[in-house]
Amino acid sequence: MIDALAYSLVGVGLLLGAWCGIQAARDRATDTALMIAAIVVELALLVQTVVAVVRLSGTHLTEPVTFLAYAVGILLPLPLGFYLARIERTRWGSITLGFTAVVAGVMTLRLLQIWRSDLG
Repeated sequence: MIDALAYSLVGVGLLLGAWCGIQAARDRATDTALMIAAIVVELALLVQTVVAVVRLSGTHLTEPVTFLAYAVGILLPLPLGFYLARIERTRWGSITLGFTAVVAGVMTLRLLQIWRSDLG
């Protein structure tokens, strides 16, 4: 894993979640900027997953299945939130996207903890 990318993704996930929360508090649906931000975060998560899986092949983790499940599972919440935000054009779409962004940030942190506990 790339530590800087992982920590950045934790922060960006939380920031995107806060941004969506502000939109929901203002009683607004997701706008184009939020959707583009979610796509960029998802692409960064994909890069992180590819790097993590490649680096996993050259290391020995005590919980490789858990690590792999988090590495692949981290790609699922944001597209689901994106889809639900697209079909729910109310403040609830913003809440859904914000929740999934926070989930992606927390899953990244957990992925980093698993990586660090075994290799740190």
